[in-house]
Amino acid sequence: MSGGWRTSIFWVRGPALDPRVGIGAVAVLAGVVALCCAVAWNGDVPGWEEDALKFVNGWPDWLEPVMWALQQPGVLFFPYAAGAIIVLTTRRWHYAIPFALLPIFKLTVEKELVKPLVDRSRPSTSIGPEIEARGSALLDQPAFPSGHATTAAATGLLIAAFLPAKWRPIPIIWGFFVGIVRLYYGEHNVLDVVAGAALGTIFVVASYLVLFNRWVGDGPAGATPQHER
Repeated sequence: MSGGWRTSIFWVRGPALDPRVGIGAVAVLAGVVALCCAVAWNGDVPGWEEDALKFVNGWPDWLEPVMWALQQPGVLFFPYAAGAIIVLTTRRWHYAIPFALLPIFKLTVEKELVKPLVDRSRPSTSIGPEIEARGSALLDQPAFPSGHATTAAATGLLIAAFLPAKWRPIPIIWGFFVGIVRLYYGEHNVLDVVAGAALGTIFVVASYLVLFNRWVGDGPAGATPQHER
């Protein structure tokens, strides 16, 4: 299938991530997560955060079907589906590794490390019943961090690594927009989604340093090199 879409779209074009930049990014992102934890650890919701949530949560109900569709990259199976598509179209099985590891990272960090440290409930509890809970989550469960935001941000960034530069903003923007959708649904407060997205980005930066830097140029025969894109 050389030269067809199966061999020219999904592959790691690069450039490689400088380890110093990557480690610096992880440190900054870890600082963001720590700051979010420090603000949210006792369940309090600052006024600015409440105002931001109410603004998004107050968007009209007719948006709900659209928002439901847009939040699907945040569900736990989505990385597997994205990874499977990329593997099938490139025939590079190792491209599935980061997508397979993402749900494990998400569940481990979220449930074993962060949620036991930060006791913050869903907005309908942490703020009040005036928050419209459009979703189906158990509203008495811990909400920090947002697992949807972690999964979606990371998946968007992972997909972008396999795309030509002109297409990369699409999955990245979509992935981070899922955090906005979670506010609309009343499932999370602002810092829940910020911390979740930061955790997802940490995972991707680590994946670049450990995996993607080794895969730059590992494209199927007939694919267009990065400098020609």
